[in-house]
Amino acid sequence: MKYAIYALSAGKPTTHVLNGKELHTGFIKEQMQSDWLSKTGFTKDGQADTKNHGGEDKALLMYPFDHYHYWETRFKQPFKVPSFGENITISGLTEKDVCIGDIYKLGHATIQVSQPRQPCYKIADVHSIKNIPAVVTETGYTGYYFRVLEEGNVTNSDQLQLIDQKKQQVSIAFIHRILFHDRNNAKGIEVILNVDELASSLRESLTKKLATLTGNNG
Repeated sequence: MKYAIYALSAGKPTTHVLNGKELHTGFIKEQMQSDWLSKTGFTKDGQADTKNHGGEDKALLMYPFDHYHYWETRFKQPFKVPSFGENITISGLTEKDVCIGDIYKLGHATIQVSQPRQPCYKIADVHSIKNIPAVVTETGYTGYYFRVLEEGNVTNSDQLQLIDQKKQQVSIAFIHRILFHDRNNAKGIEVILNVDELASSLRESLTKKLATLTGNNG
């Protein structure tokens, strides 16, 4: 299956004045024509908070264009792409369709789904909407991260093509539900942990959670 890229975006960490206070972030990005996608992301991109963002398991953030109408309707204001800090705004591929370990061809690069994006307070700061992280959690309209298996050039006229799908179909939507709406579901956590391609940081936190739920704390 092939999916159309609505926009390709990147941005280096910059200090912005928002609502009278300074925010140093790479969340605010600009659309671009093309860029080289390396193991750690686009060369024109960067993160200010490298503890919580970036790294090989979070090299590329994708967000469905399909959600934009919901946000504009919900908050009665325009949301200009890329309003959610994404590198790729994609059409027709939402969290329920994307599974951990799925491999896609993106231009000359090859990428693999690694984990959901978790709601970030910067969304609230950038859009001056205090409760938007809570609504992201409520809806599961989070977006999702990829690791880069093969580096390569990507253009905004490329298509995203699914080339390999994991036997275990553990979707981004399922993981989000377990993380935020069904936190004590030990069997659900086990299902997620059974996927080898899960991002290491998320695996670590879910392993600890499972140990607490089952009483196996070592």
